[in-house]
Amino acid sequence: MKHLFGFFLFSLLLLVTNGMTQDVSVQQNQITVNGSVELKEPADQATLTFSVKGVGSSLRGAVEQATDKMASLVQDLKAAQIDQKNISTSEFFSGENYGNKSLFSSGNDYRTIITAQVKVDSLNNLKTALYILAEKKVERVYSIIFSVKDEAGLRRRARIAAAQKAREKAEDIATALGVGVGKVLSVEEIQIKQPNEEKSNIWVAFDMSPKYPNPFNPVSTSNVDIPVLDESIGDDYFAQTVSSQSQVKVTFELK
Repeated sequence: MKHLFGFFLFSLLLLVTNGMTQDVSVQQNQITVNGSVELKEPADQATLTFSVKGVGSSLRGAVEQATDKMASLVQDLKAAQIDQKNISTSEFFSGENYGNKSLFSSGNDYRTIITAQVKVDSLNNLKTALYILAEKKVERVYSIIFSVKDEAGLRRRARIAAAQKAREKAEDIATALGVGVGKVLSVEEIQIKQPNEEKSNIWVAFDMSPKYPNPFNPVSTSNVDIPVLDESIGDDYFAQTVSSQSQVKVTFELK
């Protein structure tokens, strides 16, 4: 019985050792590399968010003033070759004007804020749109988000280039070591996180109130999430390139 148990234990150890040897052999005949790329393309569109304010002695009066301002602004934007379908209301607020009432008049007892977005599908019209907003004395321009129309295509090209870069790197290392690169054993896409990651691409706030007579003085900026603006290249106030980053981890067989 003891001999049988000893034989069984010896066989088990032999199987484990053989498995470990095979695993080491597999590990020794492969190479794992990372392929990373950043593709840049000129931005060809932008979206900006702004708000207008109306005040009045009644809630109705405040709403009417705000809507009249917005209607006039939309007409001017349309005249500047901005399609009305690219102008949309994103927020609406109306209520009592707490903390900003006149002591001697009820003319601003109530206020209405309408926030809208404008998509400019040609950057040639962006400066014109901003001048229109300044002339109409909008309350605030909250953000300008630059992007490319074919963002999905840019991301796809970045992924393909990252995979090609991984193979190129593996082949360089293998050639230097006198071996060849075989089939792909595994692929993993690595998520690249940017600082201050949020759901917007980039934003720049402009205050249109009288204390800021120049509408292009940025109050604050923040870089977030892919695609990222390349601000090293720009025309006047506007960045012109959007970049997309991609990284993959690939394991190749060595032969």
